[in-house]
Amino acid sequence: MRYLLLLLSLLASCASSPRSEAPPPSDTDRIVRELCDKRMALLGEESHHGSARTVAFKAELTRRLVEECQYDAFFIETGTYDFLHLQALLKAGQPVSDDMLATAIGGMWASPEMAPLIPFLAGRWRAGTLAVGGIDDQINGGRWVTKELVRELAPRREECRAELDRHMAWGYDETHPYDAATAKVLLGCAQELESTLTQAESLQMARNLVRTFTRAAAALTLKEEQPGAPRSWNEDNARERSMFMNLEWLLSQSPQPRKAIVWLATLHASKGMSALDADGRQRIPFGSFVRERFGDQSFVLGFSASSGSYSIGASPQTFALAPATPESLEGQAFLNHSADTRYLDGRQLRELGPSLARPLIYTSWMKVPWATVMDGLLIVREEAPSRPVAR
Repeated sequence: MRYLLLLLSLLASCASSPRSEAPPPSDTDRIVRELCDKRMALLGEESHHGSARTVAFKAELTRRLVEECQYDAFFIETGTYDFLHLQALLKAGQPVSDDMLATAIGGMWASPEMAPLIPFLAGRWRAGTLAVGGIDDQINGGRWVTKELVRELAPRREECRAELDRHMAWGYDETHPYDAATAKVLLGCAQELESTLTQAESLQMARNLVRTFTRAAAALTLKEEQPGAPRSWNEDNARERSMFMNLEWLLSQSPQPRKAIVWLATLHASKGMSALDADGRQRIPFGSFVRERFGDQSFVLGFSASSGSYSIGASPQTFALAPATPESLEGQAFLNHSADTRYLDGRQLRELGPSLARPLIYTSWMKVPWATVMDGLLIVREEAPSRPVAR
């Protein structure tokens, strides 16, 4: 009961002012004000990447941060390879279309809510006023990386060309399984490329291939040598570290310090996971490396929802959100509040202490001191699933 009274008191502090006074700032205004003087704005989202209203809010927030706060970089949790290819085209004076950027961002965000942001980003990228890039070393299907990367990097050995082509097409079968031995061959091929390439973007592609195949070889070896062994967080944590290494490389390409928006799951954006229960606290998230380097000049914004539904990326597959429990942040957020969103800033999160909420994964309620995970939390009244948009 004491917790509920405190929560209601804190939420009431953001209630509407009397009519005689100026209207209170919107949630978007409050967040822009908090982020405007930061160098790193980590815009999270729930881990299924299928929350349409969250994406719409983030797209508008991104636009305002660029236009009003002079943010000059946009990086996203998707494969880096297509972006590196496009950056090389721009450096060579070749055209990069809006559709090429949309393809690089990938199908996970190919939704009507994201669509208006594409020309906004692409136009500034072409003009040289905004850096754009992917931070993940994972290989995503149906894009330049799977169709043209092998030809572009031109491995010297025929065995490497064949193995990389098979991997990009995912042409594995009983005769050619994807096992530890295969992953080690691919790793050797990537290491050969890393040792021979000199052009900046191509070399960075090879470095990412080395990291992704290093993780795969280790994970598959463990699976074969210790079947049924408990989950190892080494693979997850190596990916988190790799994403941060890509961020550092992207930032290093500018002679001047950048103000960067990083668009990713809150699970990765988190300042730290040590306050989570049991297994999850073993994750060392990307955001912890950002916080270590940039300190209070970085900001993690999380998102959750009180009701509605969501999808897996921009796909037709839809899941209903379980009703928010009455004692949760999501359950209390819209009591005596008529707006479609409710923003809890860092002070409110700190004063609330350990609170029940689900901003990391909609299916997992956690009682956590959320101020140790993020700097602000936006709760959507009713979430909606993302849907694919035709290009």
